[in-house]
Amino acid sequence: MGEQTWIDQQVSSDFSRARLRSLLNGVVGYLRQQPQALLPFEEVRARINIRGQHDRGIQTVPLSAIIGSEGRYSDFDRMFLPRHEATRDRWKNVDRAHYQDVILPPVELYKLGEVYFVRDGNHRISVARQQDQHYIDAHVIELVCDVPVHSALTTNDLEALEERSDFLEWTKLSELRPDQQIEVTQPGGYLELIRHINGHRYFKSLGLDQELSSEEAVLSWYDTIYLPLVDAIRRTGVLDAFPGRTPTDLYLWIMDHRHYLTEAEGFDPGAQEAALDYTRHFGQRRVSSKLPPPPSVAEIEFLAWSGLGQARPSVRIPLTKDRDYARLRQHILDHQYFLGQNLKRDVAFDEAALSWYDTVYEPIVQAVIQQHVQHLFPKHALGDLYLLITEHLHYKRDQGIEIDPQEATREYAELFGHERASLLTGVLHGARRLMRLALSDE
Repeated sequence: MGEQTWIDQQVSSDFSRARLRSLLNGVVGYLRQQPQALLPFEEVRARINIRGQHDRGIQTVPLSAIIGSEGRYSDFDRMFLPRHEATRDRWKNVDRAHYQDVILPPVELYKLGEVYFVRDGNHRISVARQQDQHYIDAHVIELVCDVPVHSALTTNDLEALEERSDFLEWTKLSELRPDQQIEVTQPGGYLELIRHINGHRYFKSLGLDQELSSEEAVLSWYDTIYLPLVDAIRRTGVLDAFPGRTPTDLYLWIMDHRHYLTEAEGFDPGAQEAALDYTRHFGQRRVSSKLPPPPSVAEIEFLAWSGLGQARPSVRIPLTKDRDYARLRQHILDHQYFLGQNLKRDVAFDEAALSWYDTVYEPIVQAVIQQHVQHLFPKHALGDLYLLITEHLHYKRDQGIEIDPQEATREYAELFGHERASLLTGVLHGARRLMRLALSDE
């Protein structure tokens, strides 16, 4: 048998196997209710706001990340297997080039988020998949968008993706707050968020006796209404009671529930209590072990004294020992003094309390949460860890070593975040405190 005859037989066999795999994939996808179609690029692009494009040149691209096509999306399935006999001749010509070691030009792809769409080269990609290749050389044009586009995307997801893209374009939050992660799973949820922003803009403008700009309203809503409640949702663990939902879903539901409780009970319970009450009534899983206890009298008094209970309605600063709130009060008073020194002016107490919370307390607490430190100290509340890590910061600075809250948290966890070291924690901190008091008396 000549080489040409062997190649002809091989490419015919390859195409037949590819077609059979496509048929089997279709049956399995139907039984499992898993879409097997390629995504049409034009439809995806029409639903997402594109902010620009960049020519990324020749790159090596994983074949598994190519999920759609500009013009041939109906000729191949999601695995780029041929769905019709009409593609036979062209498919076989490309496969023949593979066996003859003919170098074909790179395919052309659009990149959108984490995935790619074929601009030119559908048959080359199909043959490469059949030949068990994992990567392919491609000339890539990247389209810039604000929403995440991932490999699991299907046509059923496009409507929600379009709503999210429109919301981000209207609010400009991707530019104003690049780290935002607003995502709604319920239909119409993004429109409801816009209603919240517009309502906040109206009442905020009344209080200021002047109209807020659209950008000012968005930032004020995000920073003072949305983000504090979402932080509370993450801290308390109530999201575990609502599998498959996002923090933004809970934000919408809890805000409605808070309004209901206010109407029913005649007073506003606050975002934190509304979140806990909503979870107790409607959560699908038991999460009572993760929910914090209600605020103590000492905590309520501290939040009222500092003004944080009114300025940051969802704030909780739990401590295991009520007497430690006196230490927090001193922290705020010290911060007021040093802030005035830095700004070279008198600083009002309310301004100092908010500044302390936003620039001193919150960075340390966020470091504790992000580094998953709290589980290393099961007997300590977040406020306790703030005090301990602050003492560690002061100790390092007394030694002439400047470290930031992230580094201080990491170092403290490494030193004291296990059973043996924790036995010495109280003694060591007591000794450090006595040393600082002695030094201050000299």
